[in-house]
Amino acid sequence: MIAIKKILVPMDLSSACVPAIGYASSLAKDHDAEVVLFHVLPMEAMKDHFAGGYGQGMVFPAETPVSVRHQTSVENIYESKKQLLLGFLQQKIAPDLHKTVTFRPVVRLGKVVEEIIAAARQERCDLIVMSSHGRSLRRLFGASVTERIVRQAPCPVLSMQPSAEVSTEKDERLQVKLIHQWAA
Repeated sequence: MIAIKKILVPMDLSSACVPAIGYASSLAKDHDAEVVLFHVLPMEAMKDHFAGGYGQGMVFPAETPVSVRHQTSVENIYESKKQLLLGFLQQKIAPDLHKTVTFRPVVRLGKVVEEIIAAARQERCDLIVMSSHGRSLRRLFGASVTERIVRQAPCPVLSMQPSAEVSTEKDERLQVKLIHQWAA
């Protein structure tokens, strides 16, 4: 039997990624796997954030080196994004899954496709589950992100179209875009 122990779910904090989280959570529950909630901070976003200077808005003692101010500010951004990922999860996914599935947020800076592929390798993921449709995903990831990930991934990729259907425990057919009805 194939072992699924770690599932990577790329997310952009939009409702378009909820079906992927729900489906990955269901698989993780059945296989006792960990779900890695993965978010990429595009380089442009960090450039915009620091356009006014490193550590802008943060108060440091005068003797604190600029490199420490920058590091602290970047760490705060990463930690803030991790907390956003967990908050998003709590709002969108059923509480009973939180008790039975291990979720771990990971945030990286870089190019979206390259970072997803690198994370799948480094985390030794057994599966990538991602939504392949959504305006915000397309804007953030680009029109061919799913295709590029499928071609380069070191593990299988489950790409979910919103018009696809899945079976529920009650033997009902449900559109993927409505997964929140049973996952939340």
